[in-house]
Amino acid sequence: MKSFEFEVVSIDEARRGLENEHQQNAEYARTGQRPHAPSELLLEATALWIAGLPDDVRPVELARQYPLIANGIGELWRHVARCDEYLASLVVDLRGNRKGFPLQVVQELTRLRAHYAELHPANRTAPDRVQPLS
Repeated sequence: MKSFEFEVVSIDEARRGLENEHQQNAEYARTGQRPHAPSELLLEATALWIAGLPDDVRPVELARQYPLIANGIGELWRHVARCDEYLASLVVDLRGNRKGFPLQVVQELTRLRAHYAELHPANRTAPDRVQPLS
């Protein structure tokens, strides 16, 4: 099992970070210029969520390289439809202009998405429910 480093932050610190991110997004919308990247911290709740996953589906590299995305998945994990939609949006480029994740992160997201589908089979889309021809 790989270990990963994270910085423990309080709920207030995380909230301030999110408020700062919202302010920066509003500034980007107003000016069209991207602000400096917000402080990317893996939340303690996210680290605990990851630790609770089976070893083979833990998104360790995602947490290292993209802690804000890992925090988002951890926050949505109990909201089945929203989490499923978010996971799909991370692995399928609907806009056609995204750079994409490194291969190891894509593999982790794919395993995590498959694990999530096993946990919540009723949430699968119609094409996923179609049985293959024998």
